[in-house]
Amino acid sequence: MAQVKEVSSKAINRRCFLSLVATSVAVLSICLAVSQASGGRKSVSSPAPMDPVVATINGEPVSAAEYRLVMERKVSLVYSYFKEHQNLDDHLGYWSESSGSDGPLAKLREVIRAELIRIKVCQGLAKKKGLLQDTSFASFQAGYELENARRAKAMTAGQVVYGPPQYRKTALYYIHQGDLDFRLKQAMAREAAPKIMPDEVEKFYQENKASLRDTTPVDARPRIAAFLATQEAEKELAALCASARVEMNEALVRPIVPRADPEPSQPNRITALQH
Repeated sequence: MAQVKEVSSKAINRRCFLSLVATSVAVLSICLAVSQASGGRKSVSSPAPMDPVVATINGEPVSAAEYRLVMERKVSLVYSYFKEHQNLDDHLGYWSESSGSDGPLAKLREVIRAELIRIKVCQGLAKKKGLLQDTSFASFQAGYELENARRAKAMTAGQVVYGPPQYRKTALYYIHQGDLDFRLKQAMAREAAPKIMPDEVEKFYQENKASLRDTTPVDARPRIAAFLATQEAEKELAALCASARVEMNEALVRPIVPRADPEPSQPNRITALQH
């Protein structure tokens, strides 16, 4: 981009100078919008400065916003776990560090870590297989904003919009991830299919013949082979997750909590985080 040459105050007055600056900002904004709307042809690889990378998993970035999104998804699970196992209700200090290594906050961080490993391993593998171009949260965020803008425009024009008028960010994130998980598992199963031997299929058929009595052997065997191939894909994914390289920036992760609880004095019931 050509640089704007410096001009003296004698050459233009203050009003013209401010107009020039405003025009430059507008042009840059339009260029950015066009780039984001280009259908993913250019990768959005780095989060915005306000959304720092707080972890990497097999080299794939996890931004603070993505960590928080997954956290919000898992908060209710942790509430349910401690209610069921310890009859523990929400109270002042529920999410404090003082709850200890077996407390709700530690459990939540454990759950988030496992979920992010699963997500980023799948995303990284999908990228290698050509199913995904960009694993960054910035790329998802751009698509999320474009999708909701598209829905708003369609509704204003009186067009039919399937699903909600506007997606919640967490909902769309997990819709996209669920679709990617499915396509990845299908691709991996196709790769595993040639490795499934006829004797494995026959062994499974004989061991499960009773539950397959409504299916002829000819029809059952291809389905069994596909099922075994899917199992192999799931085993491979589990092994990749177990061996994932995780680097967590604890200084950036620690402040990300459902609620900034002080150290508790007396337990008081408070409104739980809504999901």
